[in-house]
Amino acid sequence: MRDQLRRLGEFGLIDRLVQLCPTTSPRLRVGVGDDAAILTPRTGTELLVTTDVLVEGVDFNLSAWPLDRLGEKALAANLSDIAAMGGRPVAFFVALSLPVRARVRDVEMLYRGLGRLARRYGVALAGGDVSAAPCWSIAVTVIGEVERGRSLTRSGARPGDLVCVTGTLGDSVAGFDLLSRGRRLPRGLSRPHARWLIDRHQRPTPRLGIAARLAQQRLATAAIDLSDGLAADMRRLCEASRVGMEIDLAALPLSRALRAYARATGRDPVADALGGGEDFELLVTIPPRRLNRARRAAAGDVPLTVIGRVTPARRGLSVIDETGRRRPLPRVGYEHFRNSSRTW
Repeated sequence: MRDQLRRLGEFGLIDRLVQLCPTTSPRLRVGVGDDAAILTPRTGTELLVTTDVLVEGVDFNLSAWPLDRLGEKALAANLSDIAAMGGRPVAFFVALSLPVRARVRDVEMLYRGLGRLARRYGVALAGGDVSAAPCWSIAVTVIGEVERGRSLTRSGARPGDLVCVTGTLGDSVAGFDLLSRGRRLPRGLSRPHARWLIDRHQRPTPRLGIAARLAQQRLATAAIDLSDGLAADMRRLCEASRVGMEIDLAALPLSRALRAYARATGRDPVADALGGGEDFELLVTIPPRRLNRARRAAAGDVPLTVIGRVTPARRGLSVIDETGRRRPLPRVGYEHFRNSSRTW
């Protein structure tokens, strides 16, 4: 089994893998099997392109990850970027690097996860590449589309806008911490809460539906996906929009599972929400007069929580703590080359 990759070779492996993902789409005229894909965007739309890479020993450890879940997350991270722009995904590409010792069944499991998420969101595998390397590396590129002039960007926030987030924050880093313990449950943490936190780390949900509605109905002025932590991504949006921001820590949406984990371990759930990262929720800015319509657009999909307000740039970035005091936003969050590796 260990030398099966040598027997199959690059093209034999590709032939097996493409059978595990959807490969057709109304927008995909030429896909897998040619030198390049040909996409036909709808009239009146613009193309969105995003890419992300997961590297063994930096972003994941094979001993802690079911490979189908790794495939899901590799695609979900890119779909979240498309969501942050208010778009819909059309096609994706995978550049996969593998050690020769890798088992074919493991590679197929990775693609089963990719295929499962791709079918859920109607996005087709349009091409990619496979190569030998010292370790596993999965680079995914997604092509999306958005109606011309309706895309959400980081640069549209204005003073007076409300700061809102989808879903709950801090779950992913708690799931990461739980995995780093070897899945040993802290005393007082239930198995359902543990499963929730691990799933939130390994199987994030890209918020494509609500983001597309906010964009189409012109309800949001700016957006960013929360991949590196609320504090870090807030700062990026504010820099792009040249504004400040003030958030109320008491308003941060924290799940019951995260609160239970905090009680069991002594972790600070607010710190996890601010600096944890990889929640892949959305931060959006919304004018107050549009909030009710935005909440209706989110109804039945995911909660939309107001956590603060956009301020003039001169006021900087701040938080209101549990005592009601205003203090500077802490500089926390994940950044490659500055933070230690996340190997789970």
